[in-house]
Amino acid sequence: MNPNDIDLESLYTYSINNKLKVIQGWISSYIGAILMNMGDGHQSEAQTWIQKAINEDQTNGTRFILGRDYALYAEWFKRNGDHVNALKNLEKAVEIMKECGADGWVTKYETAIAAL
Repeated sequence: MNPNDIDLESLYTYSINNKLKVIQGWISSYIGAILMNMGDGHQSEAQTWIQKAINEDQTNGTRFILGRDYALYAEWFKRNGDHVNALKNLEKAVEIMKECGADGWVTKYETAIAAL
């Protein structure tokens, strides 16, 4: 898919118009992931959306999604060459997933930690 085919304004509108707080972090996280995968010109904006997702999921208590947010942030740091912060965020993701009893995700993220 060509990044130019993505209508970012409609994604932002979905986020603004969302009325369900429980999925707001999820929406922000997906927007951050899309921006992160669009290339270098969108990395700063991707970081902003990922941080927004983390804040929203902390506020709303959506722990499982919060764990995934931290894993996404780890990927963002990894892609930007910051392996120290990537590791910190993966460790936070593991901690949260353990609290949630999400053993498969714990194994996935521990494998990613070992690869760093």
